Amino acid sequence: MEKVKLGIVGLGRLGRNHAENIHYKITNAELTAVCSAVQDEVDSVMAEMRPKYGTTDYMDLFKDKELDGIVIASNSAFHCQMVCDAAEAGVKNIYCEKPLGMTLEEIDLMKKAVETNDINIFQIGYNRRFDKSLQVMKKKIDEGFIGKPVLIKLMNRDPSWEADHIIKFSPTSGGLVFDMLTHDYDCARWLIGSDAETVYGMGDVFAYDGLAAVNDIDNCTISLGFENGVMGFMETTRNSAYGYHVEVEVFGTEGSVRMGTTPNRDRVVSMDKNGVNTECVQWFFEFWEPTFKAELQHFADCIQNNTKPVVGFIDGYKAVKWAFAAKEAVDKRKVVKIK
Repeated sequence: MEKVKLGIVGLGRLGRNHAENIHYKITNAELTAVCSAVQDEVDSVMAEMRPKYGTTDYMDLFKDKELDGIVIASNSAFHCQMVCDAAEAGVKNIYCEKPLGMTLEEIDLMKKAVETNDINIFQIGYNRRFDKSLQVMKKKIDEGFIGKPVLIKLMNRDPSWEADHIIKFSPTSGGLVFDMLTHDYDCARWLIGSDAETVYGMGDVFAYDGLAAVNDIDNCTISLGFENGVMGFMETTRNSAYGYHVEVEVFGTEGSVRMGTTPNRDRVVSMDKNGVNTECVQWFFEFWEPTFKAELQHFADCIQNNTKPVVGFIDGYKAVKWAFAAKEAVDKRKVVKIK
């Protein structure tokens, strides 16, 4: 069977990682074309991985009928335009990083473009669905191990950032709720099999004073009420002094499933006169690394087998809809009913 020919748009932090995974680790796929607005990024990948061609114009990839699929890993602010352009150019198989869009108008525009142009496979980059521990949790919940789900709790803590970096990054990322908490929301609705009905939040600037000027925050908590009656709670931060920490627990009438209680880097425990020490994971790449390969492997498999992805356009669409309600809830400190 021929390899799936993939082109990738965006070769920054995550895009470069995706390119490496396609080239080195996904045996049924081929990194055929690469694109970045930064010529040095294109040159670097061309020299190392030697795809068929590289360009700074993403339309070159979208018009290339030899490509079986496109991976969009550009800055979030360009997702809408690129997805719409890809759909209208005839691309049938699209993988897009989250968030799907930055405004409600954008995601509605993308929805129309995807439906009108009859996209075959559309996968959104919620990589946590490909984490083996979370998949085990999902299986146990579905099999009734915890009885009736009562409460889901999610913790999402980024290590401390350089102040200048986070302030510069914030406006193009969509802010704390869009950049981090849509991951948690997608994970929560997947695990318990329900959309949220209400959301209430609190948040503020505690660590990076400059964030207030760009209408963002660095810490928040969110309470959720799901349509199936499950209660939810999220907490997130941009300034975890000890490292990167993600924790998920689903509590039910007959038990509980939990992952990530301690953010161990490995299984080594060091002991000396200062006490017991366990090193923590320091960055999200390190914690989620296997899932980035797994999600693109899934995309290639879906194209090759003509099957639908486990996380598709509507999941990305619902996550953005929820994010706007959550941001309103945090900004106004009120309960928002999700329409």
